[in-house]
Amino acid sequence: MDTAHITTATLRNLLKLTEKRDALVGELKQIEAAISSTVSGRAAAPAASPAAPKAKRKTRRRRKNAAAPKVAAAPAGPKAVKATAAPKTSRRKSSGKRGALKSRVLSALRRAGAKGISVKDLSKDLGVKTQNIHVWFSSTGKKLKEIHKIGPGFYRLK
Repeated sequence: MDTAHITTATLRNLLKLTEKRDALVGELKQIEAAISSTVSGRAAAPAASPAAPKAKRKTRRRRKNAAAPKVAAAPAGPKAVKATAAPKTSRRKSSGKRGALKSRVLSALRRAGAKGISVKDLSKDLGVKTQNIHVWFSSTGKKLKEIHKIGPGFYRLK
């Protein structure tokens, strides 16, 4: 190729291809390290990633974590080691309908009556994390006049 006729678009394309190649070489090194550590039975040392701008590295990590290659474990010695399934990709739960927690908490407080209910019991009943219930009471719950705090972690309706 004659260097006098190289355009900036061609150079940009070559740069993108070179960065992609470097990323793939880095992933290949990580896979090889994982294979060798699995075979030898030692923990894998983190492989150095190729030098790239921070923004590029972040997107590469996201992409790598989203579609990680599945590597089966090799049998070690006379006992065959079972290959574990690759971890499932985390899918975000839908947050549900707005205001749904309020109605569920209020109905649980009505059922509890004058004795009230603890946050721990409330979280078990509703299937919501305890911390989320505490946050709900400290933000939304304090705006509602009918909710009364009996003691630490105990609430009831007035």
